[in-house]
Amino acid sequence: MAFKTKTDPFGIASTTCVVKSTSDGNSGSIAEARDENGNIVDQTAYGDRMAPSAEYALKAETTFDSIKLGGVSTYKNKRVVLTNFTVNTSAGGEPTVSASGEEIETETTGTCPAAFTVPSFSLGVCHHAKTLFSAFTLAGTGCYLNSANYTAACENGTAQVEGEVVAHGVYGAYLEATLEIVATGSTAPTVTPGTGWAISSPLAETNPDADYPTYSITLRKPLTMDTPSSNS
Repeated sequence: MAFKTKTDPFGIASTTCVVKSTSDGNSGSIAEARDENGNIVDQTAYGDRMAPSAEYALKAETTFDSIKLGGVSTYKNKRVVLTNFTVNTSAGGEPTVSASGEEIETETTGTCPAAFTVPSFSLGVCHHAKTLFSAFTLAGTGCYLNSANYTAACENGTAQVEGEVVAHGVYGAYLEATLEIVATGSTAPTVTPGTGWAISSPLAETNPDADYPTYSITLRKPLTMDTPSSNS
């Protein structure tokens, strides 16, 4: 017996970044008709859609320079759009990459050309918490970055007829960085946002019994849309 070969839903995999797991994320709805007693007398299934996701593992340092939120690919004979791309890094944990999206219309005529290119970055295999996208600088005596997780995400608007997507367009994309910092002394850390970044959730302390205090903070940066026709 052999494990089933994984297929990359979003075209992210390479010789150095391989697909580790996938999920189809299928879902659907049922419309029900009820009689005067509230009992179901008829039903119709509709709106079956796929929301695929994938997790990737690094075999060597990888440069990601073509990740595009709103990018369309074909997966299991369905057209899907990328709406979420995540990188997780931590002290002592291997870096992981994951992506997710959703099924869209069958015909290309319903595809809005709007898209958002994620800034290029390189990710090594070392088990370190990493600073990516020039998102921040950390200062403070005895303060150390324990985890840094990054998400690029966008919204996807759809037009539907009888539960079937007939057109779509993405919007509202952003980068987000969520950090956890440990402090070994009495000095709280100082986190300074990088250019274009802002603190969306301010520094918050957790001071447990019999352990070192930790601090969490979230930063966000809007992504600029690629240049589609304004009336497309």
